Amino acid sequence: MMLSVLLLCFGMGARADNVVSIGTASGAPGDEVTVSIGLQNSDAVSSLQVSIPLDERFSFVDGSASLGSRGNGHSVTAGVKDGEINIMVYSLGLAALAGNEGEVVTFRLKLGNQPSDIALTVSKLIVGDTGGNSLSATAQSGSVSIRCAKAQYSTMTVDFGSVPIRSTYTRNFTVTNVGNEPLEVTGLAFQNVMTKFSTSTQFPLTVAAGGSASLNITYAPDERGTVSETVKVLCNSISKLNNISLTAAPFAVNELHVQPASGYSDETVTVALNMNNMDAISGFQFEFNLPEALEFVPNSFVLSGRKQDHVVVSTVANGLLRIIGYSPSDKSLTGEDGELGTMQFVLRGRNNVTLKPSKAVLSATINNKVENVCSEVYEAEIAILSPSISASSELDFGSVSVTEICESPLNICNYGNAPLIINRIVFDNKQMSVKEALPLTIEPWNCIDVTVVYSGTEQKSFTGTIQIYSNDPEQRLWNVTVSGHRFAPNTLVFSSADIYPTQDLSVNVSMSNYDAINGLQFDVEYPSAYFEPTEELVTTQRAAGLSVSQRIVGTNVVRYFFYSLSDAEIASGEGEIFTFKLRTTSTPPVGNYTLKITNVKLGTSGMENKYSGSDLIRYFKVKNYLLGDVNGDGRVDEVDAQQIMDVSTGMLSLGDLAVPEAINVPGGNPNALEVNAQIVLDYSVASVKPW
Repeated sequence: MMLSVLLLCFGMGARADNVVSIGTASGAPGDEVTVSIGLQNSDAVSSLQVSIPLDERFSFVDGSASLGSRGNGHSVTAGVKDGEINIMVYSLGLAALAGNEGEVVTFRLKLGNQPSDIALTVSKLIVGDTGGNSLSATAQSGSVSIRCAKAQYSTMTVDFGSVPIRSTYTRNFTVTNVGNEPLEVTGLAFQNVMTKFSTSTQFPLTVAAGGSASLNITYAPDERGTVSETVKVLCNSISKLNNISLTAAPFAVNELHVQPASGYSDETVTVALNMNNMDAISGFQFEFNLPEALEFVPNSFVLSGRKQDHVVVSTVANGLLRIIGYSPSDKSLTGEDGELGTMQFVLRGRNNVTLKPSKAVLSATINNKVENVCSEVYEAEIAILSPSISASSELDFGSVSVTEICESPLNICNYGNAPLIINRIVFDNKQMSVKEALPLTIEPWNCIDVTVVYSGTEQKSFTGTIQIYSNDPEQRLWNVTVSGHRFAPNTLVFSSADIYPTQDLSVNVSMSNYDAINGLQFDVEYPSAYFEPTEELVTTQRAAGLSVSQRIVGTNVVRYFFYSLSDAEIASGEGEIFTFKLRTTSTPPVGNYTLKITNVKLGTSGMENKYSGSDLIRYFKVKNYLLGDVNGDGRVDEVDAQQIMDVSTGMLSLGDLAVPEAINVPGGNPNALEVNAQIVLDYSVASVKPW
């Protein structure tokens, strides 16, 4: 009661430097450690009250408070109230503590079991002087440390899952030291050494505070079943939770593998089934949902040399292939790996397909009980190699003369990955055929030309259909529409020589005709500014018996027509039939000119127009005079010289020359013709033109 009065009656005194400090301590979990409270004071201090919050990681040791070396008849009381450690040092006579610094009081704490660094703070501080007054003071925190290693694991269960026997598997887990002292791991202790667990981690292993290390577990199963094991990590961890659960479901590997295969469409391919097995397999059952591209060959499943007295049965119903194999004496198939059997399919179409059992049973006796021990089935791709035909759907012969062979190439390509075989070509027109002998084979990504022949010689249009049969699985029949036209070659040819400005234009007309022609006509469009038609119409022997006439049908168009009143005709053949002339009406400039021949008709006795050509253009040239070219043949030679000499001797007149202007007689020279003739002769001998 007296102590409470003293503490409550302290008044405010002078301010000075008075520092209360809490000490530090450390120990292992469960240890009792001593904590010191010191005082450095400039004032005379007779009493001290300190409150320190209590932490759950340590506890106050009752009765452990003890007066330190600065006691001067002082008393100490300590206890826990409201979650705080309350320590009071006092003197009923208000005597001052001895000295100005040093330990005033100590107390003990019992440490918990978690590695920790815990601050010891002062929540309440009262310092009194010798007059009963309160002094100004500050506090410095201390700490207590629980020193130990503590292991924490990345997982408490290592599950190997379903794993095949006769192999080795390793899993890792991590240990982390969440303590504040080194963690010493000395080994792993397996609960049951018969479960084939082990470790290759090297021990001892030191893990620094805050550090981590990896530990491994190796599992080497040799029997199927379900395994549950525990491994204990041997270490100095304060935590007792160091047991790791190990689980696994080892199984025997018994696998069925469909082997890949490839073949040509419409042909048979053999597909193998391989089996690798750890158990003794006595029988099997497989079911396949067959794609449309695979047509099972009945009774084609054949067991390999792994059989003993095994028999096999295969059935197909509604696209489901079922294969059952068994041993009447319950014998096992021999070996542990290799081909189990083969089966055959006829391939259809051009698309690759995947083949995999929808159901697979591999029978083995396990612990006196027959079980399906199939662990996995694997699919495979069946590659279908097929041709792919490509050709034009139309073949146009165009117009072909009846005098020529009527044939045309038809290009056929194979854009598939197997040879294309054309085994039959059918025509609905009996006059059509192909030159090439069948069957024809076209390699992948190649093309060939098939020569289509039309043997008809009638003058008419023709049509037909070609039906090409091949081994293309999706285009067995390829149709080609054929068209063309046969005509008789009845044509006209117009020819003329180049002329000088004062010459008339003579045009020769020739005809090449397959049919006998009874009459013909054509229009000639001419340059009317310089030329006009003449009455000089001369026929040849080929047109004997036919009359020829002309009529102006336009400002610059003249029409020529042949006719016969006695059924005369121009016989089949070729050659000149007619010559007509255009005279100059004014001197045309030197240059190029055209005659356009249109509206050509070649008539037969049946009143048919058999002209097979088209409109024609005839080009001719009006050329400059060539000195000395008096015969107008475009050359200066001995013939020109002779004609000039004949004029000079009176044997010819100037009017007799084709191009008298080409003499260019020098004015007033009576010997000009002889001189000109000599000049021309010199030119001709030397083969030199005048200019």
